Amino acid sequence: MEYRLKAYYREGEKPAALRRAGKLPGVMYNKSLNQKVYVELGEFDKVFRQASIHHVIVLELPDGKELPTLVRQVNLDKRRRRPEHVDFYVLSDEPVEMYVPLRFVGTPQGVREGGVLQEVHRDILVRVSPRNIPEYIEVDVSGLGIGDSLHAADLKLPEGVKLAISPEETIAAVVPPEDVERLAAEAAEAPAEPEVIKKGKKEEEEA
Repeated sequence: MEYRLKAYYREGEKPAALRRAGKLPGVMYNKSLNQKVYVELGEFDKVFRQASIHHVIVLELPDGKELPTLVRQVNLDKRRRRPEHVDFYVLSDEPVEMYVPLRFVGTPQGVREGGVLQEVHRDILVRVSPRNIPEYIEVDVSGLGIGDSLHAADLKLPEGVKLAISPEETIAAVVPPEDVERLAAEAAEAPAEPEVIKKGKKEEEEA
């Protein structure tokens, strides 16, 4: 799935002035491109809430170019928690590393026996050609019993999609009820999703 967003080339405009006008400064880049741009903050919010880092956002530029991108980083104002800068990675035919959502299906046998399913990861880092980016990866957990776990190597990846994490990484597990509180505490200490949203401003943007 792809989303679309109008973007504008940025030349002499100061980032602070753009922000006051309701714009979001940014940059679109890859190995052969580094171009300053800006987008409408309101439109970016709408699109990013749906696309996040998992889906392609096509930047529509004034000269008619349409560039498929992925959001790599969003910088937030520390106080207002408002986006201040965004990095768009422009896709080419080369494979790219990205997070793809996992969709868990089935009821584990262990859950029927009183266990609890722990979804350790909600998305997974893979390497894939932009032409083959899947909307999600299905994970069948119906065969898991109490004490069983499913690892990255067990995933049935679509054609052209390769793991970019250790195959031993645990994706899901069925645990006895008494282990739930302990695992919940451990999960609370770990990042819930890939860290692409950061606080603070880019110093070079304020120069």
